[in-house]
Amino acid sequence: MKHLQSMLIGYQVALGVHSIDEPFDFWNDGPFSTWLWQHIGESSSLGWATEIERLTADGSTPIEEFFRLLDAYLHETAA
Repeated sequence: MKHLQSMLIGYQVALGVHSIDEPFDFWNDGPFSTWLWQHIGESSSLGWATEIERLTADGSTPIEEFFRLLDAYLHETAA
C-alpha cells in the first residue's frame, strides 16, 4: 500500500511540476482520508495507506480493500 500511496503522490507532484491543475484527494489530510476516518469511525496519524493495511481482513489484500473503499468513496462523494 505504501508503494501505491507513493505512486499517487508522485503523480500529483509531476502534475504540479508541469503546471497541470487536477484535483488530488489522496494527501494524508485530503478528502479521501477525511472520508475514510468518518467511514471507519476513527482517525490516524499514520495515513490512509497504513490504516487500510491494518483494516484488511483475511481473504482480501490491501489493494483489493483500497479499491473497494475507493469505489465507496467515489459513490458517496459523487452527488
